Formats: sequence, structure tokens, C-alpha cells
Amino acid sequence: MAKILVVEDEQMLAKIIGMKLEEEHYEVVHAYDGQQAYDALAVENNFDLVLLDVLLPRMSGFDVLEKLRTEQKVVPKVIVFSNFAQQADVERAHVLGAVDYIVKAAFSPAEILTKIKSILDAPSADPAKPAADAYANFQSMEEVAPMAEVLRPGQPNNNP
Repeated sequence: MAKILVVEDEQMLAKIIGMKLEEEHYEVVHAYDGQQAYDALAVENNFDLVLLDVLLPRMSGFDVLEKLRTEQKVVPKVIVFSNFAQQADVERAHVLGAVDYIVKAAFSPAEILTKIKSILDAPSADPAKPAADAYANFQSMEEVAPMAEVLRPGQPNNNP
């Protein structure tokens, strides 16, 4: 059974994703801020995959990856999971070793699960090669409603 660290400070979203993963028999551990994520990865680190938010209390997801990298810690497969859709953030995630970048509002929990399964089932990629373009799956920010609807049903999507 694969073990996944879900690093997300929005507890409702973390719970939804965790339940979806557990339904598929993954072992799920939660961290709700960057320091908890760092501690789990620096000490325990028996994870097969990390779903890592960028904007977190105490330490950003990028800071977690940079610190682990600086300390030459072994880092499992990482999917950066963020509300930010800027190309610079996608590129930074890949430079820091992320295998993929998910814009939260562009994916439903079921789609996130599918992506996690495909990454866990895929052979390890060459870290020197850039990952696929994170923007390839959607044409515009108009297509990012599914996760926003899960998080804030009936409320407008606040993405630009």
C-alpha cells in the first residue's frame, strides 16, 4: 500500500482528498503547515508521494522543498498543489524536483486521484528532464471551476 503525505492547510480540502485516497486503499498522513511537512519528510520520510500545497503557514511548500534539497534529503515524488497558476511557479516546482503541478481549481478530487495513481504507477522519470506542461490540460482559467465548486459550493470562482 502506497503512503501519501497530503500537505494542505485548508482542512476541509485535505479531508476530502484524504478520504478519496483512503477509499482507494492508500495510507494517508496529513500535515497542515510547512513545518509539519518538513518534519515528516526530514525525519520519517517513508512516503511514496507528497501532495504539497505552496501557500502554507510557517513555511511555504517551495521552502520545504528547498530546505530538503539543501540538506540533501531524499525526497519522494512530489506533486505541487496550488491556487497559483503562474508559469514561474510551475517552473520553480519542477526545478525543485516536483513531478507534476496541479492548479487546485482546475481539478476535482476524482481527477486528482487519477493523477496520483498515474504518477505512482509510472516508472521513475529522469529528474534532469522537465515534466509535461502543467497547463496542457486546460485552455483558460474559465475551466477551473470544479475544485472551486467543491470548496465553495454556489459561490463564485474567485480566480482571475
